[in-house]
Amino acid sequence: MVRIVDGVYQVSKGVNSFIIDGDGGVVLIDAGLPRFHGSIEKGLNGIGRSILDVRAVLITHAHIDHVGGLARIRGGSGAEVYASTGDAPAVEGEVPVTLPPFVDRMPVIRPVFRLMPRATPVDEDHRVSPGPIDDLPEDLTVIGTPGHTPGHVSFLLDRSGGVMFVGDAATRSRGGEIRRGWMNRATPQFDESLRRLAEHEFEVACFGHAAPITEAASSMFQRFVTSIR
Repeated sequence: MVRIVDGVYQVSKGVNSFIIDGDGGVVLIDAGLPRFHGSIEKGLNGIGRSILDVRAVLITHAHIDHVGGLARIRGGSGAEVYASTGDAPAVEGEVPVTLPPFVDRMPVIRPVFRLMPRATPVDEDHRVSPGPIDDLPEDLTVIGTPGHTPGHVSFLLDRSGGVMFVGDAATRSRGGEIRRGWMNRATPQFDESLRRLAEHEFEVACFGHAAPITEAASSMFQRFVTSIR
């Protein structure tokens, strides 16, 4: 587990999930792969918390590497689940999960993705749309960032100059530059989501599959979107 800023921790095991610790309890951003719950519980124990302290789990999107551990975490904690209006039906198992955009460039692998296991369906408690979330112990705002999935969202935490949890709406290179990520592709919708992120001010950016940017993160998004105009 890695401390990012005061009270915000990254737990990694093939994908990143995030612990937000506060006076009112713990909020998780994403739930990782199946069997990821043990890593999250270990991380919670490392900061003097337990699974019972988790009040809410916020989901950026419905892919199995972000919701695979959700059923176990929800079952162990009783936490309420927040998912976007666009992706909640897939989280609940009502509709198939949308495949990553790069599959459109390589349709030959589409059948392989269809054979992959699906996450255990979980009924969400709250369907969120862009704007502040009023009933959480932390000050979090939903940013609509569709493209990786139709209902992909990001979350902006009002702490330490702003912490943006972008899920798979973007990634960073080893040199620290913003990139779309190899599972994504340039589309008007995807690039508009990147522009929407760049409209906000935040010091830190946290990614689903990359190390965080811990200084002047929003300026790096602004630089990238300028290059694609």
